[in-house]
Amino acid sequence: MVKITLDEESIDAIVKYAKTHRDEVRELMKIIGEEALSVLMEKDVLEKGAKLYREIQREINYTYGKE
Repeated sequence: MVKITLDEESIDAIVKYAKTHRDEVRELMKIIGEEALSVLMEKDVLEKGAKLYREIQREINYTYGKE
């Protein structure tokens, strides 16, 4: 049996805490989610995403245009 710990806390204890402190966990997830969206909305990330989208689109058009 493998016991996974996080800073000396077992995963079971973390899960139990999450179940009994739903509001705190929800607030934490909300903060993390907002930060993640903020990072994704940064100009350089959007530009990289747009570039990747265009490359994928060109590859799809090229692949299916040959058939």
